[in-house]
Amino acid sequence: MGGEAQKETKLRRGIWIEGDTMYVVGEEFIEKVAGALASITRLRIIGLTYKGDMGIEDLAQQLNLSKANISTHVKRLEDASLVRAMYVPGQRGVKKIAKPTAKQVVIVLSALADEVEERMKESVVPPEEEEESEITS
Repeated sequence: MGGEAQKETKLRRGIWIEGDTMYVVGEEFIEKVAGALASITRLRIIGLTYKGDMGIEDLAQQLNLSKANISTHVKRLEDASLVRAMYVPGQRGVKKIAKPTAKQVVIVLSALADEVEERMKESVVPPEEEEESEITS
């Protein structure tokens, strides 16, 4: 347990991968990763990528969705660093393959304690809640 406590004090904000583990620290980074994971389709895409090389067309066929839809989901997963794209020669040009980046995701919530205090000094209401109150007014 002492090693864990030491590791937490050295944490930086962001998303990074050590070995097979992705670490996520900081409000906006947690929001990005959690948002990307908050879709059954995207979770299925991640699951299928562990089974082998899955291109956009393969994923679309497996999930019975359009290639455009799958491309959008894969892009969201790439933006959150949950998958990375690799390009390999295909039958007609280049084929985009989605590869998982980690086997597990660790979201460090304890680091929010100090961050929340700092953010509260800047703005009392989170930006997304400010927008909602303007719409309902």
